[in-house]
Amino acid sequence: MKRFFILCAIVCFVLPVKVSAWNNFGHSTIASLANRHLTQRARTNIEKYLGGYSILSCASWMDYNRKYPPYDFTNGWHVDYWTNENRTDKDGNPLPPASLSNVERICREMTDFREMDDSTVLFNIRVLTHLVGDMHCPVHVDYPKNRPMKVKINGKNYAYHKMWDGYIMGTKHPNISPSYFAELLDNFSQEELSIIQAGTPQEWYEQSVIAANDAMNLLPRDKVCTMENYFNEAEKIGRRQMTRAGLRLAKVLNEIFDK
Repeated sequence: MKRFFILCAIVCFVLPVKVSAWNNFGHSTIASLANRHLTQRARTNIEKYLGGYSILSCASWMDYNRKYPPYDFTNGWHVDYWTNENRTDKDGNPLPPASLSNVERICREMTDFREMDDSTVLFNIRVLTHLVGDMHCPVHVDYPKNRPMKVKINGKNYAYHKMWDGYIMGTKHPNISPSYFAELLDNFSQEELSIIQAGTPQEWYEQSVIAANDAMNLLPRDKVCTMENYFNEAEKIGRRQMTRAGLRLAKVLNEIFDK
């Protein structure tokens, strides 16, 4: 475990800022880490539905298709709502099911995945691969709290959510691959791996809420964010959440497809 933090610290120190967090790079890193921990049987079953490709091929599929028919009904699935009063839109209409509820639903439905049509299994693989990542992102949980927040970076105003999507994990070389970053993150004993993968999606989500609040509590009072007063510590939270997401994605996929 110690080597993991040393490696990441070295990478963060020597490489210039560029790539982002829960954008394509982040989701591909999570998928790559998960792929490293799939059983051979699970990987073979999954890749059959993905046309021979690995789960990296669908890491950001939901982001690319979320606003376009016939998948625009998934647009509200990427964030979650911690309190019941925030489960309706401004007109009082029920919001679509969000990340946690969809992860739980798909895990239940996919118990007998061989009884489902191929297109449904493919869709569910894409959704799980993406939403397990989203439900670990500090701005995708406790969403009503952080949605209106604004911060300032280099003299410009940004939405707090956008800062996490585009800046917090932006401390790596632009040419570093998600697979290589996943390799850096993947440095655990079997005991540590078991601890991270333990629990249920609901419990993982609750841990993410704690991480989200930790990230908000780090914010300077004036909301002017720099490497020194926010990014350095927030990046540690992001790195930890990405690692949890990758290892837990492997767990749910193995439980479904390793049979």
